[in-house]
Amino acid sequence: MRLLEARMAHRWTLTELAGELHLSPRHLVRIFKTTTGLPSMAYLAQHRVETAASLLLHTDQSVTQIGQAVGWADQNYFARRFKAYYGLSATTYRQRFTHNAIGLRPSARVPVRS
Repeated sequence: MRLLEARMAHRWTLTELAGELHLSPRHLVRIFKTTTGLPSMAYLAQHRVETAASLLLHTDQSVTQIGQAVGWADQNYFARRFKAYYGLSATTYRQRFTHNAIGLRPSARVPVRS
């Protein structure tokens, strides 16, 4: 998991990931699914889309830049994956939820009365 997260933008294949970990692809899938509930490539896709959502809310990077940062350089592919996961386009997601993310920042704390 740490390897996928650390090199999220890398174009991983199951064979390459298994090789990095000195495991057979089949054994890696079995271990990964037992541990996380997801196959390794599904975990990577979920991590990418969740990271993209966070970047949309907390940075001013363009949707294209965010797609590239998380490993989906093809804008159309990124758009399809994001919409499949959240049910909204990345642009709509940013427009709809950015104000909520800003309101949750620590600077918006309400003083506590004694």
